[in-house]
Amino acid sequence: MLELESVSFKNFMSYGDYLTTIELSDLSQCLIVGEVAGEEDSQELYDTQEFVEDKSRIKSNGAGKSCIPNAIMWCLFGKTMHSANPGDKVINFYTGKDCSVTIKFKSGDTITRTRNTDGKNELIYVKDGDENKFNADTLSTIKNQQAQLNKIFNLDWDLFCGSAFFTQYGKPWLEMADQSRKKAIERILHVDRFSYYASVAKSKYSKIDDMVESNKSKIQTIDINVQTLDEEIVRILSSSENFESNRKTRLENSNVVLNTEIQKQSDLVLPDLDKLRAKWKIIDQIKQKLSDLRLEKQDHDDTHRSGSLKTQHLEERIELWKQKAGAICTECEMEVSALHTDDKIKPLHDELQSKQDQLNEITTKINKLKQVIKQIKETLEDKSPNITLLDAEKIHNQWQKHADEIENIKTRIKEIKNESNPHSESVSTVQEKIKELNTQKNNIEKEIKRDTLLQSHYYYIYKAYNDRSKIKSYVFEEHIPFINGRLKHYFDVFGLDVQISLTKSLSVSSNMWGYEFQSGGERKRTDVAFMLAMYDLHEQMYGRQCNVLVLDEVDGRMDDDGIDALINIIKNDLANKVESILIISHRNMMHDVFPQELRVKRSNRFSMIESI
Repeated sequence: MLELESVSFKNFMSYGDYLTTIELSDLSQCLIVGEVAGEEDSQELYDTQEFVEDKSRIKSNGAGKSCIPNAIMWCLFGKTMHSANPGDKVINFYTGKDCSVTIKFKSGDTITRTRNTDGKNELIYVKDGDENKFNADTLSTIKNQQAQLNKIFNLDWDLFCGSAFFTQYGKPWLEMADQSRKKAIERILHVDRFSYYASVAKSKYSKIDDMVESNKSKIQTIDINVQTLDEEIVRILSSSENFESNRKTRLENSNVVLNTEIQKQSDLVLPDLDKLRAKWKIIDQIKQKLSDLRLEKQDHDDTHRSGSLKTQHLEERIELWKQKAGAICTECEMEVSALHTDDKIKPLHDELQSKQDQLNEITTKINKLKQVIKQIKETLEDKSPNITLLDAEKIHNQWQKHADEIENIKTRIKEIKNESNPHSESVSTVQEKIKELNTQKNNIEKEIKRDTLLQSHYYYIYKAYNDRSKIKSYVFEEHIPFINGRLKHYFDVFGLDVQISLTKSLSVSSNMWGYEFQSGGERKRTDVAFMLAMYDLHEQMYGRQCNVLVLDEVDGRMDDDGIDALINIIKNDLANKVESILIISHRNMMHDVFPQELRVKRSNRFSMIESI
């Protein structure tokens, strides 16, 4: 079943070099209308009362409405409603660029089909995030690609166009050749697969004995494996005991080491670092004071030495002047009087006295400083701690190392205690394997029993499907009444007098004149009735073929009564069966009837989705 989420296309037919995306699963019943803009601005016409009363006044042929189902069909089949092999015709030649269409499914998978301007095709199928890419340069390769896609999605062009996408160019069921129509209906009923079913049944019938013998051999292998695993459990249990013994020894050793570390830590006497730092701070201050006093004493000593030298010099000069009294002057050759020498000695003697007083003062200061320094030294000897900060910090560091090691040992002891015995887990694992093997053995024994029964069953199926004529007859008798019942229902809704039905051989019969003698409007209603009946058949047998139903201008040639009947069918018969119904129409009666309306506008040669 095709569950379409969205379709996106670019440079496809009348759409240009911009990505157009339509969320298909959210459209409900959606009328698709179109507008081809001419020289006059048709938007103004949309707003007039005349258009409200008669929307058919807008030119819409060629707007790009049918491009939407065409894009889906081309992406799935490589065909359009116009051509089985469109080639470059899907490319918008006004842009001259590559054409691409992507379908996204509700599962998240995608199909992307591209037609390049160089004539090459590319098909990319992404399933569960894995990309399968096919490039096609030849017609045979393209057919192989499509065959793969048909197989994956169970695609059938005739059934798809006859029971899901009803297009204006599709060939109605009643216009098909009798043999083609019969084969298409047989494909819906899957009677074409009876030969395949018979061959499959015969093949399985011939392989049953081999399968039974193979399963018996598997049972013997399982018994051997179970015996080996039982021996493995005995070995593991022995290893488990050794593990527990080893763990006990490791715990004992770790506890001995722990006690040793605790004893070493307790042997350490921790000094009070804060008090020690305070004491050493005071000592440093005293030492600084002592240093300052020593410097001060040194300054006084230097001053005292300098003063002593000056005093000695003055004494020498005084003595010299004393010696000159009564001596002859070398300059004036006269005797030097005592009065003269006394005048010279007196100021020197005063200066000497002053210097001696200063020296005495300095000596007194020096003696005081010596006394203070002595007292400070004694204080230092008294108050200095018996341990340095560095040694105290080393003791603290040593204590912390023991503390860290104690925590590490405790952690290791805890880890050893919490260790799970791996051999215990191994025992559980092996026991689980034995349980699985026994389960497998039981399943294989059941399979042998079932295969033995199947052997006779496949033989019956082989014989039954070999006689296909009876099977076909049974299938036709089973389903033709349903088809004819749905045909009658839709003929009645459309108000048709002509009642067409299928015979047991899938030929067409009529209660009056044949299909080919109907009027254009009658034939259109008959075509739609037959398509919808085949839609119902497919839904009854397999579920809906697609979550999107397309009715592309199926109201052509219908009169007002026919259109009313079609609207009634869409709303009453189809709305509850399918998520999204796309109705493409030019008819004025279709407007303002359905919950949604998708408007396509073609302007300057390019189509765009203008609004939803």
